[in-house]
Amino acid sequence: MPSTDKTVVLVHGGFVDGSGWRGVYDELTRDGYRVRVVQNATKSLGDDAATVKTVLDDLDGPAVLVGHSYGGAVITEAGLHEAVTALVYITAFAPDKGESVNSLIATFPQDGPQPPILPPREGYLFLDRAKFHDSFAGDLSDADAAFLADSQVPWGVDALGTTITEAAWRVKPSWYLQVTEDRMIPPAAQRSMAERMGATVRETPGSHAVYVSRPATVAEIIRAAAQ
Repeated sequence: MPSTDKTVVLVHGGFVDGSGWRGVYDELTRDGYRVRVVQNATKSLGDDAATVKTVLDDLDGPAVLVGHSYGGAVITEAGLHEAVTALVYITAFAPDKGESVNSLIATFPQDGPQPPILPPREGYLFLDRAKFHDSFAGDLSDADAAFLADSQVPWGVDALGTTITEAAWRVKPSWYLQVTEDRMIPPAAQRSMAERMGATVRETPGSHAVYVSRPATVAEIIRAAAQ
């Protein structure tokens, strides 16, 4: 039986919003878990972490904090909250104190696929719509990938450049879902971050949009962290 005393808090990444968590939400609530989906503006890391902390403040018990992609940086910053008992990274950035998303990206292998991020426009980033399916959502249908591409949320340049003040994974148990066909965060980079954290690791095929394409697999690692 699931440990329903814990609430699962889901944090989305850059270029998308919280609606992509619907399949994971359905999997977990069907099992009796309470779930909250955070809607971050992704303009700044500080504001996004504050939004997560506001959600955590409203809970009446412990929480498992889950982040996808840039959401991993957000939960790293917000995860010291006293309600958080575990952190789950879904093919996510896991910066240490003094690191940022940008500093991690600078360490990624340069000989593989590169995210098709367009030059900043008025302080915001977008992915090239023509390359979105292949890079972000390779295992989704053409229609579903097109919807994500056409509903992109502008990602603030400041959010990528802000450094972590204290890394929650240093003091909270962590899980990491490595995704083998991710073309946004290279699998080698995922492995390196997970190993540095000492995270409990699980691996799955899938694209960067694995939380949409394989909700049962994502829910499974969240249940493990909750139990």
